[in-house]
Amino acid sequence: MTELSVSGTDEALGYLEEIARGMIFLFPITLDEARGRINREFKDRAFLTEIEVNVLLHEEQDTWAKHVYYGRESCWWLGEDDLEPQPWP
Repeated sequence: MTELSVSGTDEALGYLEEIARGMIFLFPITLDEARGRINREFKDRAFLTEIEVNVLLHEEQDTWAKHVYYGRESCWWLGEDDLEPQPWP
């Protein structure tokens, strides 16, 4: 079972877990894949300070879920009909 490997406060890690669970609701992926995608997306980030946690909490879970699944450059907010997810793994 894949665990989240992002550094963060309990609040931040709980929110990342909510994002992972949201991803399995929105997309045909497993919880392991969702966590793995989150680990990949945030591998160079840490959510240890109040400011960093607030940056994470500023966006809704489904917004982060789509960002992680489709990719930063996908412009998924313009429409998801023809979008391909980021390759995995």
